[in-house]
Amino acid sequence: MRRTWCWLFVLTASPAWAQSDFWFSDELVPYRTLVDAYRSGGHATTVDEALSLEPDVVHALIDRVREPDRRLTGTDARPALAEQLFRGAAMLHLDAAEQVWLRGRERAANEQIELAVRWIEQISRDPEPTESFRRRWYRAVALLTFERGGWQGGVAFAEVALERLSDDVALLTTSAWLYEGFALAPVVLDGTGEGQLPALQERKRLRLLTAARRARAAWQRSPDAVEAGLRLARVRMLLGLGDSVRALLEEIVGRPDIGVEQAYLGRLLLAEQLAGAGDTEEAERLLWEATDLLPDGQSARVALARMLDRGGARRQAAAVLDPFLVASATRGLPDPWVDYRLGVGAGPELRAELRVEVGP
Repeated sequence: MRRTWCWLFVLTASPAWAQSDFWFSDELVPYRTLVDAYRSGGHATTVDEALSLEPDVVHALIDRVREPDRRLTGTDARPALAEQLFRGAAMLHLDAAEQVWLRGRERAANEQIELAVRWIEQISRDPEPTESFRRRWYRAVALLTFERGGWQGGVAFAEVALERLSDDVALLTTSAWLYEGFALAPVVLDGTGEGQLPALQERKRLRLLTAARRARAAWQRSPDAVEAGLRLARVRMLLGLGDSVRALLEEIVGRPDIGVEQAYLGRLLLAEQLAGAGDTEEAERLLWEATDLLPDGQSARVALARMLDRGGARRQAAAVLDPFLVASATRGLPDPWVDYRLGVGAGPELRAELRVEVGP
């Protein structure tokens, strides 16, 4: 059983050092040299060196670097030198966390993430720029904690991230996805029988409600965040509130400015809602539209074939599945529904981009 994480990042009092004063002082030379080597591309060796340091030693360094010297603060696109080094330190300890996670050392990974969070907070801005390094960094860590710690791990860190960036639309949407996945994840019964079921069902409901709140917050902050709108609709459908999202899904499906995959998902969800309400004719029309948008998308074809088969049109149902069966024998079928359920696997790519950005 995975341990439930407790993320406690305590910023203790420290002398009134400025970033520009302490970061370049003689006593920090060894650590600064390590970060410079990481930024220059020595990822493997510097990660090992970072892991050889006692976390308390690095925490003590961070305690001394508290008040930013705003005279030397750059922009997010062109950070000051001290800020570049803070970014590098955050990425160094994040890579160290990933390395020890691969060795099965969860506690050591958590210690490295605590250090990384404290370093990244040295470059916080008010207001925080849209799509800033810090915003994308928190998103990357949320994805990493999901990759290594499952739904529960991802949910736990997303809460930490949102404490610091409560207005971040992408983080809110990621949190909604994580809570939805956490709610739907299989559970292992402990043998106490049916008495467990009410508690498990309530836990699932509460997680879905949290997912809905996160998605709604993202959608309200940015009407262009179509994924947030889709997730809000899906979660409310899972909660048995499908009638309340028909207008939302019709709005999304009717928008000419969204991507093909989002248009496809919108039609899948709206067709499911309409079919449940008895409007099979309109649901069938939407599924035909979805197959036209993505001919290789198997989810729409399977849903459409099932609907046709139930209506007695078995030959037509078989014809709908023929392209899917032929294609599946020769290649994998891309389907946005798979990405919707499991995430797009964007974490490694995002972390690679951030590593490039901290380079000299």
